[in-house]
Amino acid sequence: MSQCLQRVFLPVAIILLSACGYTLQGSGTILPPDVKNIYIPKVENDSTELGLADIVTDALSDQFDSYGAVTVVDKQIQADAVLKVRVVSLTQSTDTVSSNNTASQMDSTMILAGELRRVTGKVLWRDDQVRVTKNFATNASTVVTTSPDFASGSISTQDLSGLTQRELARGQQAQALLSMSADAAEIIYEKSVAPDF
Repeated sequence: MSQCLQRVFLPVAIILLSACGYTLQGSGTILPPDVKNIYIPKVENDSTELGLADIVTDALSDQFDSYGAVTVVDKQIQADAVLKVRVVSLTQSTDTVSSNNTASQMDSTMILAGELRRVTGKVLWRDDQVRVTKNFATNASTVVTTSPDFASGSISTQDLSGLTQRELARGQQAQALLSMSADAAEIIYEKSVAPDF
């Protein structure tokens, strides 16, 4: 493309995209202009999964910190608003059963409730039904080693043959929890902070 066309095309494209309401994630917010600092206390966990509160809290902090639309602060006294999140439930169900009558695929579903409230009390956002689901394998023959979830996990392809079915299932479940927490954090961020398109 010639430089002359680039000079004309680029400004026209920017104007057209902005007129349609397109913005880059992190470049705006639906929050009032004076809400810049958010405090995220440790997530409450009503499930029986130990350590899940820490995993979800870390995922929320990472997500909210990533885009610069708001700043995550360490103390509530520094905040303009507080994001409180609670894991309402974590359920698992059998998705696929193998020929020897054991589960080979499981579904894990996490439901969270979240609320973003000004420190002065006014609710800015609330959703009691944030739902995320992840499917995971419980034996080596059903693990998809080419999937992004497997690639980002702590189990390598070489490790699969040396693991018991219980160890593999627990490892896959732990990876599913990390992935679901990241997905939930992204949903909460998009609903409470990110601009509507």
